[in-house]
Amino acid sequence: MNILKKITENSKKKFNEIKKKIDITKNYTIEFKIINEEPKIIFKENKDEKIIGDFHFFGIFNETTKIWKWSNIITNVSFRVIEYVEKLKLRGEILLTKNLEIKKSNEINMFFYQFVTNDTMYIPDEKYLGLIMDFLIFLSDDLYIFQPINSSGNIQFIGLSKINEIK
Repeated sequence: MNILKKITENSKKKFNEIKKKIDITKNYTIEFKIINEEPKIIFKENKDEKIIGDFHFFGIFNETTKIWKWSNIITNVSFRVIEYVEKLKLRGEILLTKNLEIKKSNEINMFFYQFVTNDTMYIPDEKYLGLIMDFLIFLSDDLYIFQPINSSGNIQFIGLSKINEIK
């Protein structure tokens, strides 16, 4: 089975699983809090907390410049985030180089390889953002990737790794 097919099937499976737990179509307000000395993501609806969970911050995408930046190179992210992303990128690189298909230099294989081996990357077409989400879910085993806009207007890629509480 080729790598793109594995990634796509995993993403579909995860999407079907998360739909059973939460309504991902709602326009939640997202906040971050430290609860019991652990960073948590809080999804709010009309100021009411609806979901509390663990998360991963993968990176940001600037729609104007079309530049992706992994979170490990963003100022003021925690060491926990830096360490996790560096391990995730290494896992992706190992997966791709062990997979013989990377030797077949097709567009998608090369995209994934360049994505995990660079800190920043020009993303020429928005179709690749879906591939990024699917690939991040595949590598991290997170439940879903949310894409809120930050105060600078960048799209953040934040993975919900575990649901701690649904209210």
